[in-house]
Amino acid sequence: MTGSSTPRALVVTYHAVEAGHGPLFLEPDAFAAHLDVLEDLGATAVTVSELARQVADRSLRPRTVALTFDDGIASVVRTAAPLLAERGMRATVFCVAGHLGGRSDWPSAAPDAPALQLAGADELARLARSGWEIGCHGMVHAPLVSGEPGLLERELVEAKRLLEERLEVSVDAYAYPYGALPGPAALRAVRQHYASAWTTAIGLAREGLDVHRLPRVDAHYLRRPALLRAAIAGTLRPYLGARRLGARARRTVRRDYVVEPRR
Repeated sequence: MTGSSTPRALVVTYHAVEAGHGPLFLEPDAFAAHLDVLEDLGATAVTVSELARQVADRSLRPRTVALTFDDGIASVVRTAAPLLAERGMRATVFCVAGHLGGRSDWPSAAPDAPALQLAGADELARLARSGWEIGCHGMVHAPLVSGEPGLLERELVEAKRLLEERLEVSVDAYAYPYGALPGPAALRAVRQHYASAWTTAIGLAREGLDVHRLPRVDAHYLRRPALLRAAIAGTLRPYLGARRLGARARRTVRRDYVVEPRR
């Protein structure tokens, strides 16, 4: 990216690519406009594992972008993927292993969160064969912050194994549900089982960062194509910094999730 001597890359987080109200939704026309910006700027869309290797190897290339989709919502496979395929682009989808083909009604969801249809295993396997990366978003989308017995084994190890078996892929990347950062023991487990892990901390990826705590920018903050264009060009850092501070303040007042009772 331009605007800094230090190479930086934008990683965008999407959820549903369909009509709806709230930050989880981006309408198909708006998503297509995002892809038009990438094409116009000559940006290269890579998977998160490819980007993490560039961060680790200090080989970030100009105008590199990674598009990620959390939860594995059906509209990603049925609407977003064809739009990307038309442009020869790939992306990464972080799937909730225990809910493939079901709905986003996991126990940690806030009471007002929409329960959206999720893509099934067959759809996701076809997506992987087309060049997409499949990442893990846990077994039941549980944040790694509770003392629940067996939490790490279920959310990190069993979820990875289930995705790999059902989709016949290698799963090397993990996205923290709700962006909730784990304590030291959980972080060690993430490092043991995944080559990279992705937060919701707003910022640009740069060489030298911890590849198990890499930042992303939610598409909600980049809805207008002009904002996405500026982020890729490297001229949006003050705006992103202000958004980062606002998100931190909001989460001190209200969590995005319900903490499951310890069993």
